Amino acid sequence: MKEVISSEKLFADFPTITKEQWMEKTRSDLKGADFDKKLVWKTIEDFKLQPYYTREDLQQLAYLKKFENCTLNADDASQGPRYWVNREKIVVDTVESANKIAITALNTGADGIIFDLSGKEEIDIRKLLNNILPLHCSVSFIADRNASNLIKGYFNYEGENHNETKQLLGSINYDPIRNLTITGKMAGDGFNVLQEIIDITDIADRFYGLTINGTQFMDSGSNHVQELAFSLNVAVEYIDNLGKLGISVEKVIRNMEFSMAIGTNYFMELAKLRALRILFYKIADAYGLTDYDPGDLSIHSISSGWTKTIYDPYVNMLRNTTEAMSAIIGGCNALTITPYNENFEQPSAFSKRISRNVSNILKEESYFDKVVDPSAGSYYIENITAELVRNSWELFKKVEEEGGFIKSFTGGKIQARIKETRTKKLKLIAQRKEIFVGTNQYSNTKEQLDPANIKKHPDIIGEIEVLTPGNGAIQFEQLRLATDAFAKKNGSRPKAYLALIGNNPVMRTARAQFSHGFIGSGGFEIIDGVITQSNEEAVNMALEQDAAITVICGSDDDYATLGVEFGRKFRNARKKGLLVIAGYPSNILEDLVEAGVDAFIYLGVDLIETLTSFQKKLNII
Repeated sequence: MKEVISSEKLFADFPTITKEQWMEKTRSDLKGADFDKKLVWKTIEDFKLQPYYTREDLQQLAYLKKFENCTLNADDASQGPRYWVNREKIVVDTVESANKIAITALNTGADGIIFDLSGKEEIDIRKLLNNILPLHCSVSFIADRNASNLIKGYFNYEGENHNETKQLLGSINYDPIRNLTITGKMAGDGFNVLQEIIDITDIADRFYGLTINGTQFMDSGSNHVQELAFSLNVAVEYIDNLGKLGISVEKVIRNMEFSMAIGTNYFMELAKLRALRILFYKIADAYGLTDYDPGDLSIHSISSGWTKTIYDPYVNMLRNTTEAMSAIIGGCNALTITPYNENFEQPSAFSKRISRNVSNILKEESYFDKVVDPSAGSYYIENITAELVRNSWELFKKVEEEGGFIKSFTGGKIQARIKETRTKKLKLIAQRKEIFVGTNQYSNTKEQLDPANIKKHPDIIGEIEVLTPGNGAIQFEQLRLATDAFAKKNGSRPKAYLALIGNNPVMRTARAQFSHGFIGSGGFEIIDGVITQSNEEAVNMALEQDAAITVICGSDDDYATLGVEFGRKFRNARKKGLLVIAGYPSNILEDLVEAGVDAFIYLGVDLIETLTSFQKKLNII
């Protein structure tokens, strides 16, 4: 018997609540508090996101329906309706070792390989690809000046093996404009090299000869609008300059792949990839390709280096997972999850396997390949997408008015915009308004690294300012590394004692927990205090600890009496070491300073500035 599906709306018995009714109730519950300050999120991109969206908010966004379901897999039904390539990057040391690693990866879940051959393009392609079947997996390359010779050798090799080169899958990542952004130099024949590459790769519908990299923008601290806009500006530079060499717009675009970093801002990252397809459709339309299918755009997503930390590195696995989810739901065609330890040491077989299996779990166990476009029609995500499209397009046009990406970058304007955003981001991280779990919040104070074992990233000094890809937690990591170096040299880690005072258990505990996270971020060993019977006993217990930092934890009311008394007695007995108050009792600051208090730590204060001053006073740096 055929199942009858009811067309009756769910919750039809409940009255419809309009958006205005919801807003009215919210304002009432706020009891006079500012709605925008409390509930509206002003993003780092400088646009506002509301706490609540309804179907009404999609009425002005009807154009987005045109871009729904454009990532439907129509090439191979056996792969499911939503397919992406699980690409693993392999930095080539020797061709023999790279080949062995690649075969292991392909046999254990990867269905694509990226060989990083930068500066090593003149290799034996036969040995590199021995026992690898390119018609059954994606093979990509990262290359430099000799990229065209590499691709020529690859396509010739496959042709000699009687493989249909038009069926090859993958890409070649040679991006002279990216080289300009991170080294300050751009090959004079870069466009000519790309012309040679595209003439070779154009025969293969799904092998992309031109990669537009956006990763260096995000990993240098840009916001999502800047990342999208500047990536589009780079794409236009290539279209125009390759056009001067006789390559048609259609040919350039069908050979183009975007490589974009994906961070932990879940919904924003998801919407970013959706916005990229819409924005590139606008670019194609502007060049006269009115029938361009946005689903034809190939997007390669890479887990961001900005979000990865060297301390508590296993948290990077969790970050990688949410980033992969954003990329897949957002519509990536290929996904590279970097090993959790790649930013500070040589990745191990274990870390590579874990990264590889993030994609596999999302496909095989979470069934992300069974739904094509789950975020389509989401009131919240569609509004984020629309904001990204609008703001990115405006910035894109500004850069074009400045003469295009290369002229704007060599003139320092691109760097200035990113530096301004980076400074804002680092300040939010320093104030712990943006959290890196395990680094600036909930840090493992028993963890210790040897600074000598951490990979160094040399600064590049050239004729123009360049971008410096890195990670957002770098300031905290430098603090921790300095403390670790001090501990290694002196045989012990500087201690911080949390002295509990007063009779307000709520404030006492809250401020002790706050102080634990605050001071622990600097790599200090934390000694938790205990409740005492008197203030004098609390002072004596603090003196017995002989800690480099003593933090007084209590309520503001207690600080007015017990805090001042604690400071005087402590300083009469011990002149060295830092005495700190957890909180900022503004009406008695002078009394506390006079009693011997050196500093105040509280919500919103700059941790980097404060902890750096502690390290200086304690001769750690």
